[in-house]
Amino acid sequence: MYASTQVMPRVWIGCLACYNAGRLVGDWYDGDIADDVTPEDLHGRATSHEELWVMDHDGFCGALEGECSPSAAAEIAQALADLSDDEANAFGAWIALYGDQSELGKWVEQFREDYRGFHDSEADFAREWFEQTSEPDVVAQAQVWPFNEIDWERASVELFTGGFTSEDALGGVHVFFAR
Repeated sequence: MYASTQVMPRVWIGCLACYNAGRLVGDWYDGDIADDVTPEDLHGRATSHEELWVMDHDGFCGALEGECSPSAAAEIAQALADLSDDEANAFGAWIALYGDQSELGKWVEQFREDYRGFHDSEADFAREWFEQTSEPDVVAQAQVWPFNEIDWERASVELFTGGFTSEDALGGVHVFFAR
């Protein structure tokens, strides 16, 4: 189950012409509206400066690293807005594995197809996967010897070399279907 809180990414947008002239002109904005910010917004008046850049950011859960254009930051922030706080942390891990700047609009949909949840360990996932994908009578048999002696750590090796991948997270792992 996911928490209902929402991630609120923010970006610091600066004027590149001012930066190149040795001045730092910029301000913090909500990430989802970064592509709506104009040079006039930053300067508070009409200006001949044209190019803006996201020079810092906060609250992107690892889905954005380094500097980028305001439109790229807005697209990632809008994708994060569709996710709960719990999903957003997993999304950041997934982006590190599979993120592709050419497919920003498809990220959340693909992430949700690939994400298999947060688990204590790969072995824990293997056991849960078995229980969820097996017939109830098979699961019932697995509760008695010799089936209850399955080495789930070793069984997980098979799953994670041929169909799943994981990313370490605080207290466990995020599991994804490997693409």
